[in-house]
Order: sequence, then structure tokens, then C-alpha cells
Amino acid sequence: MVEQWGLLGPETISSSRRTRSLGIAASVRRFNDLAVPGLGGVWFGKQIFLALLGVAVAEYVRTQGKSVQNIQVANAVEALACWLAYRSNDWSQDPRLRGYTKLKGKDDLSFRRASQRNFYVTQPMRMATVQTLPALGLVEADSTRFNSFRCSDAGRTLINAVTQKAALTDVRQEHSLWAKHNSTVKLLARWVQGIEEIKRRDILSPLSPLPEAAREVLRHQLLHGGRGAERRRAAWFWLASLKGRTKASWASKPQQISPDHWHDLQAGARFFDLRDEAVAVLDTLEKNIETRGDRCFPLSEELPFSLEELRQAALRYVGMGHGDPEAARFAADCSLDDPRDVLRALVRRDGHVLRLQGDTVRPGPAFRGTPQRRGNEADEDDAPRPGTVPLPPHISFRIRNLWLLYHDMEGDLETLLLPKQEEDKA
Repeated sequence: MVEQWGLLGPETISSSRRTRSLGIAASVRRFNDLAVPGLGGVWFGKQIFLALLGVAVAEYVRTQGKSVQNIQVANAVEALACWLAYRSNDWSQDPRLRGYTKLKGKDDLSFRRASQRNFYVTQPMRMATVQTLPALGLVEADSTRFNSFRCSDAGRTLINAVTQKAALTDVRQEHSLWAKHNSTVKLLARWVQGIEEIKRRDILSPLSPLPEAAREVLRHQLLHGGRGAERRRAAWFWLASLKGRTKASWASKPQQISPDHWHDLQAGARFFDLRDEAVAVLDTLEKNIETRGDRCFPLSEELPFSLEELRQAALRYVGMGHGDPEAARFAADCSLDDPRDVLRALVRRDGHVLRLQGDTVRPGPAFRGTPQRRGNEADEDDAPRPGTVPLPPHISFRIRNLWLLYHDMEGDLETLLLPKQEEDKA
């Protein structure tokens, strides 16, 4: 049950309760992982550092005889980091920070308080790193559970590069140098043990970029470390080639991307377009039901809206000839000849916001009568969407996130996120 928690308490009602998975969550994950393997939901470097730091602190605290779990410590460290950042920027909201509502007004930032379930948000940034840390070789693990993670030599090198602002050139020195170079880990360990109060630690702030030495370490792990490095590297250099150029198009394959990778990216884009069209249809049906006095829609009635765009999106995906069986079944449901059969199939797949009773569509337990967020992964909508991202339509959110991460590693993420402020500074 602890692993299912992974949270410290709700800031608002979790949007995941309204997310329509439509029985295609596995396909969504596969297409995203084919696009950029192992990236998870990460879009800037401090997300990785803070989660990894939480693992390192928990490990160290356990050697001192205190029983703590990685999730508990990592979430509390993240809450502390965001609180310190908010305090330093006069409580201005920023896409790199979480917990504005929950943290504002709090003055007791002891670990005892910060580790309580109702202290911080339901979706800490740590959750976006669960796939990333092992995929990049920054942790060793016996399973996919965050609580099983242990810092690898590369992970310790990254932490030292941030906290000491100098990368170790030989990771084989890590074990002998770790005790000497982990003053931040030791300080946070004393905080976890209730010995130390932390009122300022700028290095923790998600708003402060990683030092160049740390960016060098992380860049190396992204491009060369662990599973899927070849595709991450190809996508990275493609995005690097787009910097300052006009928007990329599906009509021309970049030279950095292999034909198989490009086909997976295109098929994924067609699939995500189809998914979004299906959710839009269900949104429209939900709004229609909200306006009816009996709050139901008999499928024997004439449909008050067209499903042609959904059908065309399904045919475009089928035309890609991709081999994902779950996605193929979904496309088949969306391209049935009778629009009523399409609605039946979609409502059956939903079952949570809308449900089928006989041949009548009725509100489900998550019905609100208003459009909901799109997407199927908790991390999909976490990253900001700057208008300057030069990517073709409907591409995997991981490519967009890699674009942001690329700019973070180049030291100019601030310009993308807050262009007006950067212009004012100039």
C-alpha cells in the first residue's frame, strides 16, 4: 500500500479520477517509450536531482539506524525544496514548483511535518522519475518500485556534481570520496533525524539550474547510459538541430532519426490524435447529457453531433500499419460503420465518467458535465507548453519534454518558460 501512495496528501482532488484510460493505457505507454525510451515524465534536470537526492538521504539515514523509506524522504525533500524556492521568490508561481496552495502559510518545515500525508501535493515531481532513474543508470534496483532504488556510482557522481559544483572524473573513486563530498546529504540526514532545521539551501531550489558539471554528467547518462540510449540520443540531436529553426514537419524524416524510429513517432502521433478525438466525442456526449432533464442519452435517438472526424482519425492511424494490437482494436472500434456502435464501444471503454445501461448512456461516478483533461498518463500534462516548440502536431509528449530538457541542459530553459521576464531583464 505504501508504494501505491507515493504521495503526501492532496492539494486538490486528483485529476486522475477523471482521466479516461479507454483501455488503451498500455498502448499510450508503449508509443511514448518508443519515442524517447526511459524518459518518464521528466522535463528539467532538478526533477531528477531531487528524487535522486531523496534516495541518497534515505540510504544514509538507514545506515544511522533510523527506519525510513525512499518515497517518504524524497517527497519530503521535494516539499522542502519547493517551500524554500517559494520563500525566496516571494511566493510567485512557476511551472517548476508544486504545492503553492498547500505550502503557503506553513512555517514548520521539520521532516516530521513535511513527511505527513496531508502536507504536500498528490502528484510530487518524484513520480515522473520512477522510470527515469533506473533507465539512465542513476540507481540500482531489484524492482520498479521507488522504495527499492539505491544510488549507483553514476547517481552519486551526479549528486556530488550538484552539491560540490564539480564533477568527479572517475566514478571508481565514488565509494572513497562519497563521505567527503556529500555534505548536503549529511545535512538533510540530520534534518530527517530531527537534529537540524533547514531555513536556506539554495542548491535545492527547482528554480536554480544544475551547474555545468552536473549537466555534463546528466547529459552523458541521457545519451549513453542504460536502456534506450540510442533512441534518446537520436531524438536529442534532432531537437538540437531544430534550435532557432522553423517548425518541423512529418513530411520530412530528420537525418538523425532512423526509419523505424520515425515510423513509431508518426504512428504514435496518429494514435494520440485518435485518442484525443475519442475523448472529445465523449466530452461532447457528457455535455449533452448534462443539458437533459433526465440526464441520459438513449442511443436510439438521432445523434446531435458528427463522429466523422473520429472515424477519419482512426483510418489515418490504421493506414500507418503499426503492429500494436491494442491500438488496432481501439481504431477498429472508432471506425465502425454505425456511429451508434462507435458510441457504444467508447462508453463501454469509459465506464467511469459515462456508463452504458442497456442501450442508454447515463452518468458514471466521475460525471461532471464539463470537459475534462485529455491524456492517460499522470505525467503527461505536467510540463509547460511553450509556444515556441518547433515540433510536428500530436507528437509524443516525451519529445516535447525532451525539448525542454535539452534547453535546460543548454542553460536557457528560463527563456522558454518566462520569455517576457527575460526580455525585461535585457
